[in-house]
Amino acid sequence: MKETIGPLSTTWDMVKACLESERERVHAEIRAYPTPIPRCDAQFNHLIEKRERLFQELAQLDAARSSAVANDGAARVEEFIESSGLDDDAKLRLKSALSEGPTAPAIRSR
Repeated sequence: MKETIGPLSTTWDMVKACLESERERVHAEIRAYPTPIPRCDAQFNHLIEKRERLFQELAQLDAARSSAVANDGAARVEEFIESSGLDDDAKLRLKSALSEGPTAPAIRSR
């Protein structure tokens, strides 16, 4: 597995941190959901689907990162963000933070 280094590695780490933060937020929301939960609860089912998508996104991120080489890594990060299942606001926040560089504040996806 070829590992990216330096600022590009930080960029991948920022994307991963955003996805993990969102995953933790969804987990917390699921844990705090009032019980009993009927099977037809659309909001709860949406949270479960979102959690599954985030697990898939994290796996795809790891695959994209391991296949990226130094000369196309930045393009791969942008490509990943565009193809991800994140909502448009989260994608915009990520791209904005990436353009600000590794000193950008932590990104919180909704």
